[in-house]
Amino acid sequence: LHDHKASRLVLFCGNFGVLLLNPSWLSIDGGRTALDVLEKMVNVTMMRGAQSGGVVTFEPTKFTRSKGETVADSAPPSLRGVRSRVVNAKRTDLSKKVRGKVVQDNCERLTGNLRGFDKPEYTVNTGGGRLVRGFFGHTRFATSSKATFDGTHPHQWSRRREYNIFPFSSSSANNTCSGPRRMGVENYITHNGDFEFYKCNGKYYDVEVVQKWLENVLQVPMPAAVDSAAIAGVIDLLRTQGSFALSLRFALSLTLQNSQIEEDPAVSYPTMSEYEEIAKPFEDTLIELLSCPRTNGNCNMGLEDIGSNPKERAALSLRVAKKLREQLDVLEVKTTSSLGDTTRRKRGPHFALSRLSKFVSSDAEDAEFTKFINQTVDAFFDNDLMFSTHLFLRDAKGSFGLAVCSSLDAHRQVCFAARGQTLSVAFYPRKGLICYGSEQAAVKAGLSFSNPGGNLVNGESCETDNAIRLDLDDLGGEICLLDWGFAGDAEPSISQPNRHLTVDRLMNVSVALLHQSQQYKPLQKRLVLLENNEFVRPLGEDCEDPVLQDLRDIPRICHNLQEDWKEVGLNRFTAWNLASCISARMKAIVDGKMARHGSSVDILVTGCEVSLWVAEQFVGDLAKSFPKLFVKAVSSNKLLALFGQELAMPCPGFPYSQKTLDMKDPIVIIVSHSGGTFGPLACSNLLQSFSTSIFAVTSEWDTQVGKQLRSMYS
Repeated sequence: LHDHKASRLVLFCGNFGVLLLNPSWLSIDGGRTALDVLEKMVNVTMMRGAQSGGVVTFEPTKFTRSKGETVADSAPPSLRGVRSRVVNAKRTDLSKKVRGKVVQDNCERLTGNLRGFDKPEYTVNTGGGRLVRGFFGHTRFATSSKATFDGTHPHQWSRRREYNIFPFSSSSANNTCSGPRRMGVENYITHNGDFEFYKCNGKYYDVEVVQKWLENVLQVPMPAAVDSAAIAGVIDLLRTQGSFALSLRFALSLTLQNSQIEEDPAVSYPTMSEYEEIAKPFEDTLIELLSCPRTNGNCNMGLEDIGSNPKERAALSLRVAKKLREQLDVLEVKTTSSLGDTTRRKRGPHFALSRLSKFVSSDAEDAEFTKFINQTVDAFFDNDLMFSTHLFLRDAKGSFGLAVCSSLDAHRQVCFAARGQTLSVAFYPRKGLICYGSEQAAVKAGLSFSNPGGNLVNGESCETDNAIRLDLDDLGGEICLLDWGFAGDAEPSISQPNRHLTVDRLMNVSVALLHQSQQYKPLQKRLVLLENNEFVRPLGEDCEDPVLQDLRDIPRICHNLQEDWKEVGLNRFTAWNLASCISARMKAIVDGKMARHGSSVDILVTGCEVSLWVAEQFVGDLAKSFPKLFVKAVSSNKLLALFGQELAMPCPGFPYSQKTLDMKDPIVIIVSHSGGTFGPLACSNLLQSFSTSIFAVTSEWDTQVGKQLRSMYS
């Protein structure tokens, strides 16, 4: 909570997406039902914002020619991203506009089928690994900028560019490699929250400075002025595994002792062509090592043999340092002209090295040069998708609900992160489907649709085949990697720094969780059952006129309320507990055990916007019922500004301050229809340090606020 500015507390955006693990989502009806699921998720996520939206998916740069042809190459495929974005009009449905744009950009015009739906790349074949089609999307409500096309997610800073890439896989796979492949690189992110500061060498820089600095480092104009686009730029810097050119850029810009984030750097950074020139000694040296036999003599060394062995890494760094130092030593030859001045003459094809010499010295006693080489080698082996996301969250200040994907990894994995913003992942074993989203209800979209090819589970299904949901720890911060494998390599591809993590298997997908807090539970104890669970309701059916349907539902809902209170259900039980807390507080006041004054708060009711209006009406009724109790309704955002910051933010125009609200174990009632609005959700965490009696009024039992309150007793 301490990372958020009070002026940015109300945040309305949402991530969503699907992974089609079962090929029949594509092969049976060309992906139409899968797009139905996607549209439903957009429709639900629109409650967070519906001004604009977009989706990105990845497909091979080249499909096989015929359905009968097999994909023989087990090496990672060359993928390209297809991004579809729209800005909503005043009276149009964003979910339909997003789907229409996805169909326009990804489907065959004559048939309406998704491109490649019947190709070997997406169907089961004997030649190699089948690709999994994923759609990664976002809806936006512009809180600090205009709702423009440029500001619409998914965001990409650097356009696709080809690099020499050494392909990585899991530690148990055959990692023999004779050399790099030329592959296109493009990274995309969707972000819910605010990116405020980024740290370099212990100093934090404002996001506006970071944006201008990224233009110099990446040498690409800023694609959009929104803060989320800067996250995409930082990911471009961090995701470097397999490329020495990208690793050099990372090491040069972020890891040196004098590295800093500047709007207008005094020394210009090398271009990507120059980085590629500098990378040649690294690539040549690695190829030499890969041609050496293993210690057991069975075959040549692989990337895993070098990357997982500190001695082999050190050997690679030493060899590269020797070659690079020799080239730097002959770069500058000083000659004296007739005027007596000194000029610089460049020799050979290594003009790019002169740019490098402005940042590091080739002096044998200069430790910075050795550090630069080591950092480049480490980034080459370590900076995969998960570790790059970890590096970003480690040094970034703000609130983040993130989905990160790259053309280098989309054939087998995607990464999610939550800190200060919610994100949930739902697994549907029977359907071969994974849904994720910022809105908890959106991931239930899979319950409303059947797999066109039928269930994956034959015969009688057991409880372990039921759909389940994982809610990431948005309070402490958590990163989730999903890796479904590729080409028979079922083990997760995780770099050395994160090999210590426990990896669980759900639906034959590896789930690795990286916690930023020390308190967490095993995965199996955190899963929520979505099917055959009386506390989880499926999404309602679509209707043409939602307002008319709401009016028609009023009699039924009033009847259900009456019936619910006739029986001893959870609502009555909760009300009994609330009455007991009020009774105990009144008794303590009468007995003189509780000192009170004008700033005391006996019952605090909080919420945001419409929910706050409902809370204020309820406070009026409570005050009439208990005139001797101090009952107050306060906006959740005001509470966060006063008590959720390192420095309390003033609330001009409101009678609230830390002195006028004496919060000594008050009875708290949090009102939130969705149970996931940022302000009330954050208060459900914050107020646990003020009160032991916290109640929630939400639309259903299964909400994010309810999850946080249950954690008080778990």
